[in-house]
Amino acid sequence: MIVGLRVVKTVISIGISIAVARWLHLEPAHFAGIVSMLAVQPSVYRSLRHSLSHMASALLASVAGIVAAHIFGSGVLVFVIVTLLVMAVHVRLNRTTSLTVAVIVAINTIGTSDKLSGGTAAYYQLLLVWIGMTVGTVVNAIIKPVHREREEVLLAKSEGMLRALLYYIQLDLQAGRMTPYKPDMRTQIEEVRTYIEKGKRISKLIREDLWLSRSKDPGAGELFLVYETMVERIRDLVKALQKADLTGPERLRLIRAIGIVAGGQERLMKSGKRIPLAACLGRIATSSIPSGTGSDEMDRLFPYYKAYEALADYIRELEASRSLTANRPGHQAAAVSRRQLLLRQLQQSILPKRPL
Repeated sequence: MIVGLRVVKTVISIGISIAVARWLHLEPAHFAGIVSMLAVQPSVYRSLRHSLSHMASALLASVAGIVAAHIFGSGVLVFVIVTLLVMAVHVRLNRTTSLTVAVIVAINTIGTSDKLSGGTAAYYQLLLVWIGMTVGTVVNAIIKPVHREREEVLLAKSEGMLRALLYYIQLDLQAGRMTPYKPDMRTQIEEVRTYIEKGKRISKLIREDLWLSRSKDPGAGELFLVYETMVERIRDLVKALQKADLTGPERLRLIRAIGIVAGGQERLMKSGKRIPLAACLGRIATSSIPSGTGSDEMDRLFPYYKAYEALADYIRELEASRSLTANRPGHQAAAVSRRQLLLRQLQQSILPKRPL
């Protein structure tokens, strides 16, 4: 089993925190290790934010615990009432992320008040929290979270799956059929959305730590948003073709149009240069239904009109991504072979279908 970098940092933080607490003769020393685990967050910014929040909660809980212990003792009912008050305050202030630490600090403070004189019990708990949060944050800052590689992989996969969807639609049209939107195409589209959502979360973590390196935002977050819109346009394209007549000549023109868009997208991702996709598509597609068309013919052409409309919107989003892609020299187009897609479809057609 391969462990990630965050796991390694967490283990290091726990060990150092417990060692420092024992060196200072603080009890219970293992509590510093528990707190340090909470400090190792996906970004340094979040580590600092959690540290400040946990320290404030620990101060509140330790004061409440030591005051209650001195006035009412350390009976079971005191533990219950103080815990209830601490939890209620955190819920009221919407500070639930620090609630667990606060409850543990309050319980430890009351539990050790009989052994330690004055406010020493509360002081020890604050020191343990401070040691754990400081060590965890420092370790996370020294061994910085690495998200760039994951971001690039998700960008390549998202873009490659967008082109794969276009090729799937093209292969369906060449076969004179359309894969049903539910559940087949919808499942494929949701898979692309999953990659895009992961990418948006990773990009947010990278932006949070830009202040450490004083670097500029490479724009991957905006690129994921563009891909998200492109997925929606593919969904519109698929839904429009569900009602299309696949026996007429319009099918052949749409096959060519989709091929131009998919090929242009691949060249755009590889070179970063502008491809006049809109002009090429305009020579093939009919942007409007001719006047004087009969109702039957209009009903037959309308799905294709909607399909070209979705494809044109897709191209606009693709061209909008050009500047973002050009600023990312490390971003390469994923290898999506049309032949591989055809073989995969043939394999799926050979497999027996489940009975309805």
